[in-house]
Amino acid sequence: MAPLTLYVSPLSAPCRLVRLVAGIVGVDLKIVNVNDLAKDLKTPEMLKKNPQHTVPTLEDNGVYIAESRAIAMYLISKYGKNDALYPKDVNRRVLVDQRLFFDQDFYSRIRPKLDGKQTDPSNIVKVNDGLESLNRMLEGKQWLAGDDINLADYAVAISLTAIELVPESGIVPTKHPNIKEWLHRVESSTPKYMELLKTFREGVQELLKKFKQ
Repeated sequence: MAPLTLYVSPLSAPCRLVRLVAGIVGVDLKIVNVNDLAKDLKTPEMLKKNPQHTVPTLEDNGVYIAESRAIAMYLISKYGKNDALYPKDVNRRVLVDQRLFFDQDFYSRIRPKLDGKQTDPSNIVKVNDGLESLNRMLEGKQWLAGDDINLADYAVAISLTAIELVPESGIVPTKHPNIKEWLHRVESSTPKYMELLKTFREGVQELLKKFKQ
């Protein structure tokens, strides 16, 4: 099977989620780094593929998909050997979906503007509130949505790493004991997670150096 094409921004958490899921499922990806998000995504060709002009965007033999969680669901449903990451049973899947909607709202508060500007103080308050909710969700549980790790765990954990792009925010997810223990379990679940996290952190350090210059 020819590799699927994935358009990404290197430091994007949603892009990393798709790359992780593809790696776990066993899907080869041709990665296309979008250097100028404001320009390169608005060409006539790209707007036909993704009218939202966002990353990640997946291209699979004439099928074009935007939104990281939708792409991840697609990859699992079409190429996964089982439904462990995204259950087919509606009673199990609904909790995964709920956590993914939580993640979508949560990430919209975390998401940094990669321009060196200060984070909106109101968003810091909302992120900390979200972390308290997340800590409660994990009370007495190993994973966010079921007895095994799944798409919800990876989505939320990867979203949390975006906080590293805004160190001035003072937000520390690991001060919450349930989150700290859960993150360790996620990080230990597959080498692919740590490989992507290492590359991300190297990119963060380079970006932060530029902001200080």
